[in-house]
Amino acid sequence: MTADNSLFMFITKKWYLIPLLAFLLPLIVRIIPEVLVGPYIVGFDTMGFYAPNTLEWLYGGIDFWRYLAVAPLFYAFLMSLVSAGMSVIVALKVLSPLLLGLLGLSIYCYAHKGLGWSSLKSLAPALLGTIYFVALRISWDMLRTELGLIFLFIVLTLLTQIKGGSWKRCVVLSLAMVAVVLSHQLVAVIMLGVVVFTVVHDLFYKDFRKSVILLVTTFPAAVFALVVYFFAAVSVGFQDYTTSTELLLGGWLGFSSYPDMLLSEVGFFLFCFLPLLPLVVFGFKRLCDFQLRCWLVLSLFLLLLPFAFVSPYRWLLLLVYPFAFFVVDAVSGLRVIRWKRFKITAQKIAIFYLVLSTVIFSFGYLFSPPERPFFYFSPQCINSYSYQIPTSMQQNTISVADFQGTINALRWFEENKKPGDLLLTHTVFYSWALLTLNDVAVVNYDFGDPVEAASIAKQDGYAQIFLVWWIDGEGWYAQSSLPSVFQEIYRSERIAIYFYD
Repeated sequence: MTADNSLFMFITKKWYLIPLLAFLLPLIVRIIPEVLVGPYIVGFDTMGFYAPNTLEWLYGGIDFWRYLAVAPLFYAFLMSLVSAGMSVIVALKVLSPLLLGLLGLSIYCYAHKGLGWSSLKSLAPALLGTIYFVALRISWDMLRTELGLIFLFIVLTLLTQIKGGSWKRCVVLSLAMVAVVLSHQLVAVIMLGVVVFTVVHDLFYKDFRKSVILLVTTFPAAVFALVVYFFAAVSVGFQDYTTSTELLLGGWLGFSSYPDMLLSEVGFFLFCFLPLLPLVVFGFKRLCDFQLRCWLVLSLFLLLLPFAFVSPYRWLLLLVYPFAFFVVDAVSGLRVIRWKRFKITAQKIAIFYLVLSTVIFSFGYLFSPPERPFFYFSPQCINSYSYQIPTSMQQNTISVADFQGTINALRWFEENKKPGDLLLTHTVFYSWALLTLNDVAVVNYDFGDPVEAASIAKQDGYAQIFLVWWIDGEGWYAQSSLPSVFQEIYRSERIAIYFYD
């Protein structure tokens, strides 16, 4: 027996090793960018929203209904850790890799228990669905989405085993559904859509008992989603490209018309999944899993709707998970194609291609800095969607190259400010100011006009008004320079403090 065969036998005999790998390997990969950025965190939403929201809600309070409306389960975990004495930065650095590891484990469980795949085959979608660059982008800052997906795969696994009608299993399934709804709104839409498709399918085949059980089990999650999320979304409605003079989300994403939105979605789809597309098509024909097909059909339908409250790109990003299953099953089916003369199979070629392409794209995404990105993620080369797929994981609201400069600039302001002075911050610098400064008046003007924000602050009676931004010509977020009313008075590397004159 060869060494390779001995290792394989050892792994397969130890039942816990493969699910452990499904947890540990994604966790280790996700730790890499956290190590590369040192004591800071990665992810736009992580730094721009999770950190400041946690601090503001813990120490300033929040209305209960508003708290429910943000799908607060992740915040509940995060705020508990911070309340227990852990800093919000450390808590986020711990939770981010942990969530990706748990997502890998939940994908493995669905493949193994739900689809009946072998342990080794079940490991493959767990790794592809967490290490492929689109999955890494989701893990970069979509932490609430990840938490929802963990519970979603638990729900999908339980759905395959509901035929017996055990009340204990139904209670667990109902609780898991509520957890999905409390974790993330978009994941809840996918879950409820899959349930609706499943009920219709069961009614068509006259399985009335299972349909009733599933409806009763889903009722608590569905009611909560309708009351808290659906009616809030309906009030925003759809983007009307034909009459709007000021486009909402569509304008921010650059959609000038409905056809332009569809064309952009096609381009983003190809950018994300072109390396996997041949295997996805082959796997879709082979894998007749009803739930994964429902996920795909529902997502494609939602892409056609011009929502004013959610980016259509989010539905596309979430396709990486059903695609991971289609790809793995496609590779599994290629083993029957072989060339005896060369002692090689199409399956081995596909595995080599899949591993090589995933490693190249994902490691390029992990290790390349934002200023010198891997060519596929560079806006100057291929990546026309840098607001959706950032150029590197080594950034949060700003680049890793600007972390120390930002800290230096903020500390200089703290040391030189006078009573009555105010610091204005864009959303990208707001959490940096909260985490760095003590007893300093800070106002966040979100993504608005800094001149208007400074004018309002002046009317409110502040003595002197300052602002933190990049130096002239280096700014991000479509604002390379500030208006001339802001005069630079201090700089550290590429970050400066400006005085409103």
